[in-house]
Amino acid sequence: MSVQFKILMGILVTAATVVVMLLYGINEDNRMNQYQKNFAGRSIQVGAEYYETYCMTCHGERGEGIAGKGPPLNRTDLLDLKGTPYLKAIGWGGTTADFLHNTIAAGRPQFSKFYEDESYQAHMPTWSEDFGGPLRPDQVVSLTNFILNWAPGEYEPVVAPVTPTPGPTATPIPPEEILKAIPFPMPPSDQTLASGKDVYTKYCQACHGENRDGKGPGAAGMAKPPRDFVDCAGMATLGFVTHHDAVANGIPANGMPAWGKKLSNEEIWQVIMYEREPCKLFTPQ
Repeated sequence: MSVQFKILMGILVTAATVVVMLLYGINEDNRMNQYQKNFAGRSIQVGAEYYETYCMTCHGERGEGIAGKGPPLNRTDLLDLKGTPYLKAIGWGGTTADFLHNTIAAGRPQFSKFYEDESYQAHMPTWSEDFGGPLRPDQVVSLTNFILNWAPGEYEPVVAPVTPTPGPTATPIPPEEILKAIPFPMPPSDQTLASGKDVYTKYCQACHGENRDGKGPGAAGMAKPPRDFVDCAGMATLGFVTHHDAVANGIPANGMPAWGKKLSNEEIWQVIMYEREPCKLFTPQ
């Protein structure tokens, strides 16, 4: 076999390999699209099983909601993925997928103001194992995908979105009176900080993060990121009175709930101390 023939065969084999790779590459997008569709379909199917196991008893077989137990999920305002009227009404800045995922993962430690008059018997529990729940992160994603599969929703909103009317401005409590209400010696003891951590884990960690850095999963759709308690330069500007006001009365414009009616005075001060502990800012200003 001559050298020229070997060279020619090498060129032909190389050319054939290139053609095969080009044809495979041309079909790769179609193959990947089909794979993604199959994966999404499987995720929805698995999510349906989780919904039946964990969610149906409160939210209904078809997401229609059950009086006294849980609000409807299969709603035109919640699952309108383009107009997002419900998300706008509650001031959520992220996507519907973000909202559903975060609500499922982190739960609702207090009732949504949107449904505060519905007299539900229990709070939305935490479902992700990241927050002590029973589901893995991928299972939370599948459950989210199943609920999104109902878009754009079958049922009308139970409560029409309205802009709340501001109430009368409360008479402010003098700062010295607020500081007098600290129910334990300062600086706080290890036991006080441990109690504060318990309160924080239950009510604050979902948004402010396990590391107190403002990077919890509930922060994804907020117009303004939650407070970073390990940013000591920023924390140095947060006085005790302002900190107490934020926890007790909330910051509605930022999505921060008011905890004054949910937590006792002692619990509020405990969690404040735990939040101030990374920067050791225990001297009242």
